[in-house]
Amino acid sequence: MNSEAPVTEEELASLLASLSAAQREGPRRAPGHQGKPLVHEARVHDFARSETLSASSVQALQSAYTAFARGSAAALSSYLHVPLETSFLSLDQLTYDQFVRSVPDPTVAAVFRADPLAGSGILELNPAVAFWIVDRLLGGSGAIADGPRPLTEIEKALVEGAISRMLSELAASWRDLVHLEPALVEILDSAEAADIARPTDAAAVASFEVKVGDITSTASICLPVISLKLARVGARGPEDAQHRDQPPDPASTRAGLVRALEHVPITCTVRLGTALVPAAELAALERGDVICLDNHARGDLLMLVGDVPKFRCHPTSSGRQLAVRLRGAVS
Repeated sequence: MNSEAPVTEEELASLLASLSAAQREGPRRAPGHQGKPLVHEARVHDFARSETLSASSVQALQSAYTAFARGSAAALSSYLHVPLETSFLSLDQLTYDQFVRSVPDPTVAAVFRADPLAGSGILELNPAVAFWIVDRLLGGSGAIADGPRPLTEIEKALVEGAISRMLSELAASWRDLVHLEPALVEILDSAEAADIARPTDAAAVASFEVKVGDITSTASICLPVISLKLARVGARGPEDAQHRDQPPDPASTRAGLVRALEHVPITCTVRLGTALVPAAELAALERGDVICLDNHARGDLLMLVGDVPKFRCHPTSSGRQLAVRLRGAVS
């Protein structure tokens, strides 16, 4: 039959009759073969979700975002000088339109680039968290706005410091997946204005719970699925399986522990000296009394990391702050 000739009504009727017979009889196989059926069964396909991540990629991203939650909590606690908790909730594959409709409007949508990933991502903070950060940085106790409103330019500048630290933690948590270099592009008032993907494009959305003060709120990270697939994030090949069968390298294990602990705050104290005072004399102490220590007035002081003596130091000042200058390690 000529491929350019139109299909006649008789040919169309014959084709429909053949398909109807195949559905009644089930898949037909070639005589003497147990292979694939000659007539394949139809499967439902959702073109709005044509781009999906593999199970290995999802598992790798979940591990990375769990590490990001711990690291960002430590970084923000140090930055704001107040305890802050961040926990990873879920990783969902949505369309970009579904993500936009799932976050509040207005919100704090920080658009960032993360080379070598193609395109851009969004780090979204609930306005309650953003206003708490602003008030805390201005010396307040963490009060938030009565009603939802966009951030002013000054408030965006204040929030930018916290967001930059979170992006640094994102790079650190992804180090085993991809060597990210996140860079903040702009802070917008809505995810829709970011326009990092088409409404029907698939997006990987990580959700987090943020607890600070009396506030329990949310944050999220949105990245286009196509960007993750192009960068082969979490992809596993034969070489990966071979690598998993090998014993861990002590040097790389130590380096990983150093990276994980480098942002953990540690208490350091300087000891002027010690004195052994009887309980009776201690109870009789009054204002103006002098206690002699076991250290010389011009002698080195002792710096303790935690409760362990580590360094010898000498008192000095830095601007209006008291300080010490390290002289060497404790032998």
